[in-house]
Amino acid sequence: MKRKILFSILIVFILSIVLSAAVYAATYILNMTSGNKPTWLSPGWRFWAKSDTYVGQGVCVEVHPQGDGGNYVKTACVYDDTGNPPANYRCDVFTSGVPSAFYSKTVEYQFFNADYGACTSNTTNYTGFIWTFTTGTTAVTLSSLTARSGATFPVALLVGAVVVTGGVAIWRKRK
Repeated sequence: MKRKILFSILIVFILSIVLSAAVYAATYILNMTSGNKPTWLSPGWRFWAKSDTYVGQGVCVEVHPQGDGGNYVKTACVYDDTGNPPANYRCDVFTSGVPSAFYSKTVEYQFFNADYGACTSNTTNYTGFIWTFTTGTTAVTLSSLTARSGATFPVALLVGAVVVTGGVAIWRKRK
């Protein structure tokens, strides 16, 4: 009986360690871009985001003309908590010139987490294309169009629920 209890405790302990690693992954990304439209950089656009990333993880932004998923661009954001508090990531897109595919368009964008500096590995927490803005004939004129709030589910709640459920199961077995 003691062996089963110790084994169960060990399993819950190992499970909680493995699952708690997920707590260190970012659990949210907030769009901190003023008015949901980027700042014009002449050339390029600047977005701001806030995320609770861990060491080695960063934020990326993806933009594309609405209805034209083939012209998407993913850009790694830079950690910067000095420019637009409480944002902690600055995302500069098209700093060498905005492609003509983005002229006179409604542009959708989303944020997501990935390995720092790379927007292709370990991607998580996509916000979805819930923000848009319109551009002028040279993509210089930016006007806000719409924004919807995205739902987020903190990983910490999931980990806590699994650990509590495992603890209750062991406690019930002991009775």
